[in-house]
Formats: sequence, C-alpha cells, structure tokens
Amino acid sequence: MSRKSNPVVNKRAVLVGILLLLSAPILTGAEEDGPVIICTTTVLGSIVEDLAGGEVEVVVITSASTCPAHYDVKPSDVEAVSRASLIFYHGMETWLDRLVEASGSNATLVKVSGPWNTPDGAISYYTRVAEALDEYLGLNSSDRLEKCVKSINSTADRLKAEAEAKGVGEVKVICMTWQKPFVSWLGFNIIAEFGPPEKLSSSDVAKLIEKGQEEGAMLVISNLQSGTGYGEHIADNVGAVHVVLTNFPDPGEGLLNLSHVFVHNAEALFDAMEEYGLMEEIGTLQRTVHQLKVLSCSLSIIAIVEAVILVYLLSRRR
Repeated sequence: MSRKSNPVVNKRAVLVGILLLLSAPILTGAEEDGPVIICTTTVLGSIVEDLAGGEVEVVVITSASTCPAHYDVKPSDVEAVSRASLIFYHGMETWLDRLVEASGSNATLVKVSGPWNTPDGAISYYTRVAEALDEYLGLNSSDRLEKCVKSINSTADRLKAEAEAKGVGEVKVICMTWQKPFVSWLGFNIIAEFGPPEKLSSSDVAKLIEKGQEEGAMLVISNLQSGTGYGEHIADNVGAVHVVLTNFPDPGEGLLNLSHVFVHNAEALFDAMEEYGLMEEIGTLQRTVHQLKVLSCSLSIIAIVEAVILVYLLSRRR
C-alpha cells in the first residue's frame, strides 16, 4: 500500500535544504579566512603574508605612502580591529591604543620594533613574526621562514656585489635619517644626514647645502614617507641628483615584500649614479664648448689685429 506524502513536511524539507545551501558558503568562507591579523604597516603585513598567507586574513591599517606615526584613524579601522585575534605593531603608532580601546578588541598585541630596512633587520622581523604566529595562533611557519631568509640573503649578496662593482664607496651622499641604514649598508659615503621636516630649520638646511657644496655631494636621498621637498631643494642648490627611496612594501607598485623594496631602492640609487655621471659629462662638454668659443674669439681678435697691422705696414711702404 502506497504512502501519501505530506505536503507540509515536504515544504519544510525544501526550506531547510535551501537554508543549508545558502549558509554553506558563508561557513566555508569563515573557515578559509582563518584568524584575523591586524598589521599597522605594509612592512608587517607583507611579512605575515609571506609566512602565513592563505591561513589567516591579513588587514593592513596604513598605506605604503603614509608615515605610520602620523596616521588618522578611520571608522573602518575600528571594525577591523574588533575582529582581530592578533595585532602586530612597531611602537611608533601613538594612535593604536585609542583604536584598540574604541574597538573593544581583546586581541593580543605584538610589538616588533627596530630598523627593518637592512637584510639583517628584515630577517629579525621575519623571525619575530614567525615566533608570534606559532606562540599565539599555533601556526608553524618554519619552512616558509627558511625560504624567506634564503631569499633575503640571496638578494643582499647580489645587491652588495653590484654596489661594490659600481664603486659606491666613492659616491658622497646626503641622506634622510630613515634611509641611512640601507644606504650605509650598501656602501655609500654618507657625508651628512637630515631628519624629518618637522625637525628641520632653515639654518639646518643652509648647513646641509654648504656641506654638500664643500665636499661635492653627488646624491641627495629622501624618504618617500617623510616628504621630498627638502631633499629636492638641497639637491638643486648643491648640484646633486635627488633620489627618493621608500621604506615600505607597496603591492600597487609591485613591491610585495622587503626584498622587493631593497631591489627597488638599490636600483634607484644606481640609476641616480648614472644620471650624475651624465650630468658631469654634459658639464665637461659645456665647459669645453665655452673654452673653444673663448679660444675662437681670441683667434678672431688676433687675426683682426694682424690684418690691421699688415694693412698699416703696407700703407707705410707706399
């Protein structure tokens, strides 16, 4: 004997099935995203991506072109921090405590400080971030860490060899303080340095220009995130090439991590050296042309004087 189906039960079953289908992607997405990690800068964000990308959701607060010490918090930052399991920061972010308090977050804060724009500094950052990922989230990134360290060392060896081959030790530069570790590591001769704009007086700038003129500075190096106006002004008055370097990875510019930043900055310096060499050659040619013009004028005057004397002598004979 056949059993009749209950239309009410069937409708309920269909509704339950639809709800399960609709909720499945949401649940799966939450699991795939993993714990939310807040990074105050692209330096820290790029390191977490290299070490744990795909296992965590990385949210970077400040952009690559912004100085993290002078960042203005946005409402979207509050929402992001409220979801965080872990927060990586440098220590210069005076706004971070207020942001965490406003968000009500219970996330663990991990401070990773010190210079990062040398190979040794970068490796130290990667190591400390890897340790924190393991300690607080149970994420073992030792294999990825090993690959990252090898990549940094390989990049460093290549850049150092190229710098030595180009004779950067003979190149005198005036350098923004935040770029000094990298420029010094690469081997350039730093004859003077200058701090951020808010700490520079007109007297400081005048002294830098005088120093550059006296010692023959070839390059003036600015830090993108600190502003470039003073560096450009100093370079113009010294007769040097102005170079702008960055301290932060910028995915929009193809700079995905610190190794990319090192290559980008080194190539910018090498290109500036070539530009200065061309400037010197052009200057030499211009001086030579000027000397030839003076010589030509002198010869013309001599020829005229000789012609006058010759005419005079011929007239005397008559």
